[in-house]
Amino acid sequence: MNALILLIVLVLFAASLSIWVWTRKRIDAFEKTIHQQVTSHVEDEIKALNAGSIGLGSRFLKLEKELQMISSRMDELQLQLQSNTPYAQAIQLAQKGSSVDEITELCGISQTEAQLLIMMHQHNTKAA
Repeated sequence: MNALILLIVLVLFAASLSIWVWTRKRIDAFEKTIHQQVTSHVEDEIKALNAGSIGLGSRFLKLEKELQMISSRMDELQLQLQSNTPYAQAIQLAQKGSSVDEITELCGISQTEAQLLIMMHQHNTKAA
């Protein structure tokens, strides 16, 4: 009878051991699958983020170039506007030593403005 109990216990032990080994293998396989899926998902997310950041980088470069072109164009337009004003012409005449009457007549500005420009310019040429 003891031998029969011992045999049943050994069979049950072997069965439980084989079930434990099989379960452990299944758990390991499941963990490996989950790890691969998570790793794959994370890699896909990183690739998407990288692609997005590359796209944003090129967009920023394009916008920066456009901003530089606009700034340059604004500077050009400002210079053109300044050079086309009667005051710019009056300054040039004052630099050449023209009189107040000549400047007022040619540029259409008041005598006071012409005197002021001559005084400012004469001061600049003396300082230079």
